[in-house]
Amino acid sequence: MIESLLFIILIFFGGLFLIISLITLLIGFVKKSSKLKKIAYGIGIVPILCFGIIMYWYLIAIPSFNKSQMDDFVGIYAPNDYAQELLTKNGQATNEIKLILYSNGTYKFDTIQGVELEKFGIWKTGGIDGMFEFQNDEGRLIDWGIPSGNDNNLTLSFEYQVDKDDWKNNDRILFIKKSDEINSQ
Repeated sequence: MIESLLFIILIFFGGLFLIISLITLLIGFVKKSSKLKKIAYGIGIVPILCFGIIMYWYLIAIPSFNKSQMDDFVGIYAPNDYAQELLTKNGQATNEIKLILYSNGTYKFDTIQGVELEKFGIWKTGGIDGMFEFQNDEGRLIDWGIPSGNDNNLTLSFEYQVDKDDWKNNDRILFIKKSDEINSQ
């Protein structure tokens, strides 16, 4: 929220000073005053700085954060104990279920009935509210994963629909990182 507020302020002041600069520059051309032109150029630095900060944030900083987070989450994940109990209770074998996130932005998943993920697809960081986006091979969004944890305890959780006929009957399945990626696709 504070990021949005800061950008609103930057856009407001950047736009305001841009308008002031253009009006001053226009008056300087009409009156043929080099002093007014220099003042307009000086005022014009403020919108350049404001919009430059916004561009830096969205074109350099955010992609860098997302790449770093992506590197951290690459690896092999397996359901936690509660998820295994839940899946076993619903008649699904849990011995071999795993989710593999590759560094090239693809994933491999041993499908679970009730979880929207397909067997293969694309994953990326930087989704809404920090969630991971999981897409099929055509790029259509199929599910969201919620990341959490720190360097030694990374997890991803997904919505699990216990009964496909009852959309209100759902739970969350938590996948815990078991190891780093061993080999790529």
